[in-house]
Amino acid sequence: MKRVMAQRFPNSGLDWRDFGSASAFGVYLSAAMIACGFVIYLFPLSFLQGHSSVTDFGDISQHISGWWYYMHEPWHLPLLHTYKLDHPDGVSIAFTDSIPLAALFFKLLITLLPNAFPAHFHYFGWWIGFVFIAQAVSATFLIRALGAKSWFAMAIAVGFALTWPVLHARYHHSALMTQSIILFGLAFYWLGQKRAWTRQGASGALIGLSVVALMVHPYYLAMTVSLFIAFLVDQILKKESWLLQLTRLLSLLVLLGALVWLLGYTRHSAYDALGYGDNGYGNDFFLNLLEPFCGGGKLIACGAGPEFVFPYRESFNYLGAGFLLLIPVALFSNRQQLFTLPKHSPALTALLLGFFLYAISNKIRFGNSEIFSYTLPAWTATLTGTFRAAGRFFWPISIFVLYLTLASLLKKRSWFISLILLAALVIQVKDVKPWLLRIQTESSKPSSLNFKEWETVMTHVDKVMVYPIHECPPLHYQHNIWIMRLAGYYGKQINSGYTARGHKDCDADALSLQQDLKARHLYIISSGAYSNTPFTENFIFPKSLQRAMEMGECVRRLDDMICLAGSSPAFWESQPLVTSPIRLIPQGRQWMPAEFSTEIGVAKGQGLEQRMVPKDMSKPGWLGFGPFVYLPEGKYRYVMEYSSTSDTSAAVGYWDVTLDNTTTLGSGVLHGTIGKKLRIEGVINLVRSQAGHPLEMRTQFIAKGDLQLFSTSIQKIP
Repeated sequence: MKRVMAQRFPNSGLDWRDFGSASAFGVYLSAAMIACGFVIYLFPLSFLQGHSSVTDFGDISQHISGWWYYMHEPWHLPLLHTYKLDHPDGVSIAFTDSIPLAALFFKLLITLLPNAFPAHFHYFGWWIGFVFIAQAVSATFLIRALGAKSWFAMAIAVGFALTWPVLHARYHHSALMTQSIILFGLAFYWLGQKRAWTRQGASGALIGLSVVALMVHPYYLAMTVSLFIAFLVDQILKKESWLLQLTRLLSLLVLLGALVWLLGYTRHSAYDALGYGDNGYGNDFFLNLLEPFCGGGKLIACGAGPEFVFPYRESFNYLGAGFLLLIPVALFSNRQQLFTLPKHSPALTALLLGFFLYAISNKIRFGNSEIFSYTLPAWTATLTGTFRAAGRFFWPISIFVLYLTLASLLKKRSWFISLILLAALVIQVKDVKPWLLRIQTESSKPSSLNFKEWETVMTHVDKVMVYPIHECPPLHYQHNIWIMRLAGYYGKQINSGYTARGHKDCDADALSLQQDLKARHLYIISSGAYSNTPFTENFIFPKSLQRAMEMGECVRRLDDMICLAGSSPAFWESQPLVTSPIRLIPQGRQWMPAEFSTEIGVAKGQGLEQRMVPKDMSKPGWLGFGPFVYLPEGKYRYVMEYSSTSDTSAAVGYWDVTLDNTTTLGSGVLHGTIGKKLRIEGVINLVRSQAGHPLEMRTQFIAKGDLQLFSTSIQKIP
């Protein structure tokens, strides 16, 4: 067959896999079209437009918030700085991972065409779509740079690029999905090293790519600059002038320095003290040596373990079953060329080895076992604090090995090898198919965030004051992101926000809450901060909040307490926002329906007549549970208020008071009350061994008759 095809195309240099001749433009266009089809298959239009539950929580919600603050900011230097977030000092949105490259582009468009975009537009759904197109084009570019230029090579390279497991594990972080930067960087290096491009051209391309990396995510900057340095060192080893390489490096550093100042990166430290601590380098985000082979795919299961549970940790580095099949085939078929890379590209080889050693960290693990550990010298703390997510540095290694493997096999021009490549791609697709189906499902769900219910409240607000501020205990990560998103939606100033590498003054934060509430300031205090008040001293309400609660200026929800100076109970009752008024109890605390955790219930009504009722009277379940309060040793009175229109002889549910969901302190049957409110109350005496355990007061509906829960309370008995 080879001989026949060679006779048919004697001068073309093509084989049967080329499917005829075509220009490079046609190959890249086809790769982009395949990626577009994949995006259409994977995502509904609503997701690309930013209307999806995927954007409600986690990192991507932080990224959207940063963009919204920046979108409302006038143009000024530094270009990326916004004073609305972390007001009054402000912060660069590079530290909200809002993809500065896209932010500058769309801010310019909005400035030029202010009526062309909706009020709360964001680009993160569109960016994820762009990521796959860039992934396909860069994969085609890299495979061609490695010498495999057929149509078949393009199809195989694009297939593996679009189904790359590491890419599909990062939908919560669209900036880190832009792995095409790595592919382009490896291609530029290879083209310059093999003289397919001039060294000056390759150097210029790597410098330009480093600028792009700076404006997408700092980890990509570290990777591309390191790759550029490896390229320069390899040129020196090939007897090119070291002075010329130094000039090229200085050119990059000067350009990056100017951009760092212009964009405002220097106003915020990149160092994270946690990078060398309990939650950073060596303790989290490392490369587990088992992860490349066990990523929770459909075809390879390696047992249970926290590292391999979806959604994945920062260190996720699974290669995929199809690629794992190809590795031994490539090693065997290229066994005579195994050591050519260290010989021809020693600096690149050393760089990839360095990336690997950094990625596995100083605590080397295989699965759930620690193999070896060692102590890092103190001078490394700046590096590990800046780049604490060490596992990400395995990405250039795995991507380079993937495309070297593909290129080495694609250049064999063998029917048998080609069938193996096709089979491997099918296996890779099958392995990641459950993830793709899950992504389809999740991206199709509409956003559950309701900003409209805050609309009237926000007309009375200029600045949001959230307590505790981000990074100050007790941490309430998702709550901070939600409040940051809310303030950003309405273009309000906010005293704090979830930003990367933040360094907050927690003492000043606590002191500021002692001051009187300011007009047109909305105070939002996380329930995590006062959940045990007044039973412990973890959080003591200052006089300013005590007065506000007494005057009815504060209301509570499940996640927080909200205070607005000058408001009243009548104001809060008129809002669509579901809140509970505060009834102060000496040495105690009351919880009302908006503060309940529930399995089957929904809060109805306003004010002191608010109640929790089943959403569906035909379905049994927990109507109310919580509040998971940690009580010290002592005697307490508990009260639960409920009603039911059923007769007093009819059982409509059950109640109990428990510790740790295991120790029952009191229980009974809920009978009908003929519509009247009934109090269930009792006394518990916690001994020392029971102190400090989460206490719940629970009510269970049995789907007979009806049930309404009004309040629960606990009061310490002197």
